Amino acid sequence: MSRYSTDTKVVILWFKRDLRLVDHAALWQALELCEQQQAELLLLYVLEAEYWQQADASARQWRFIADCLRDLNYQLQQKCSALNFAQGDMLQALQVLADNYQIVALCSHQETANGWTFQRDLTIKKWCAKQGVPWHEALQQPVKRAGLNRDHYAQLVQNFFQQETLPEPQQLPESRLHQGWQLPSRLDNPFIRPDSYIAGEQTQKGGRVLGLALLESFLQHREQNYLKTLAKPLAGAKFSSRLSPHIAWGSLSIREVMHATWDALPHKTYKRNLRAFNERLFWQSHFIQKLETEPDIEFLEMHPLLRDVRKWDEAARQRYQAWANGQTGFPMVDACMRCLRLRGWLPFRMRAMLVSFASYQLWLPWQKFAPYLGALFTDYEPGIHYSQIQMQSGVTGINQMRVYNPVKQSQDQDPSGEFIRKWCPELAALDESMIHQPWEFADDVLAQFDVKLGEDYPLPIVEHQQAAREAKQRLHSLRQTPEAKALKQEVFSKHGSRKRPNQRISRARKPSEAAQRKALQKAHEQAQRDKQMALF
Repeated sequence: MSRYSTDTKVVILWFKRDLRLVDHAALWQALELCEQQQAELLLLYVLEAEYWQQADASARQWRFIADCLRDLNYQLQQKCSALNFAQGDMLQALQVLADNYQIVALCSHQETANGWTFQRDLTIKKWCAKQGVPWHEALQQPVKRAGLNRDHYAQLVQNFFQQETLPEPQQLPESRLHQGWQLPSRLDNPFIRPDSYIAGEQTQKGGRVLGLALLESFLQHREQNYLKTLAKPLAGAKFSSRLSPHIAWGSLSIREVMHATWDALPHKTYKRNLRAFNERLFWQSHFIQKLETEPDIEFLEMHPLLRDVRKWDEAARQRYQAWANGQTGFPMVDACMRCLRLRGWLPFRMRAMLVSFASYQLWLPWQKFAPYLGALFTDYEPGIHYSQIQMQSGVTGINQMRVYNPVKQSQDQDPSGEFIRKWCPELAALDESMIHQPWEFADDVLAQFDVKLGEDYPLPIVEHQQAAREAKQRLHSLRQTPEAKALKQEVFSKHGSRKRPNQRISRARKPSEAAQRKALQKAHEQAQRDKQMALF
């Protein structure tokens, strides 16, 4: 049993990827424990130095989080509460608090992030066990940690989303503020890797207020063009929901977004767009579950026989550098990479094309470029990221090989070349018949537009059709062996979807009144849902 220098009892609520007060099960759990234990509430966020040194962390992600923290702290101040902000290390922060208070419980949401956070949580779990501090982890997504049978997963998801969203507490007890741990006015992060800053970047801003505004505008009018612009790099930036970073970092909960979508559906004449959006909310959890089931897929191919197929040598390093800097000689690939580097967002189809091109045409091992891409995404969600990268790289063994033709994608998704001209100004003078594959035209023809390949803009780094054929043949031959087919069934049993294409998640006729929610709300049974959500 640990010793404490004071008898002040505290329940610690540890904020991680859940920077909000609405639909916050861990907060309600902490409030109930404070009441039961006659303890004070201590709200905590820790800026962890080692996390921000990881290759998949970046300055743009921190800026988004900082916006969310400011919003969260403002909301807390309106309730006469406050957020404790510590820097350095979560374990050290807990030890400091244990030296000053009697910690009776630690509450947080269950986090599924990268390998570093997984190991961090194991360390915290050991500390809590040694100190005799119970750690309560509430679900933030329909993700099960151990013993999952994939045959039952669809029901798990259905049950989770049918639960009503938890309201924001009308009142909060005054939160214990540890000396010197108040949130600073300037939320600088001294731990970010210098190479994660990109000059001129203009990425999406964070905070719950902006998240709610995006949700409202999407459900009211932007959704009308959702499906027809979903893959287009220019229009998609306007008509996609753009809620992904808010869900990834928790300024909005995925369940409140799902419920808002359900509430909007009856008022829509044309419902296909919101139903498609609803399906994508489901798939988020489906992919996160893969990483939770097998954390090693951040580092190793799902299918054992497809490991170490792609070699990392000097030639591969040069191909990687050209791809990472938007200098492959394929206009759509380069435009997407340059846009991503400065804006932090692309529609899914263009993300998939970048991964496919790196994996097949350039034959790069995905482990070498996955962290770099993760750092570029403002909406970085490791469960989605690594599951999708493995799928788009063809190494799951259970998915079809999806090899994107960069020229066809260019012609289909940017037929006029407007997106390419914006991000590859070297080619701006070319008309739409030339801009998608300028290497097909003679030097003297290009010279009429002041374009010289190899000088103004790179020559293609590979012959993309031949490179794609060779890559598919290599993987196909490996996947067709008897041993590979046998292992494929094991991978499917662990990660494969059992959800039928026409099966939709929908609101139950009578929302579940789970005993856990009754207990969490207890004295707050009359509380109303967040007033802002009434708009939706």
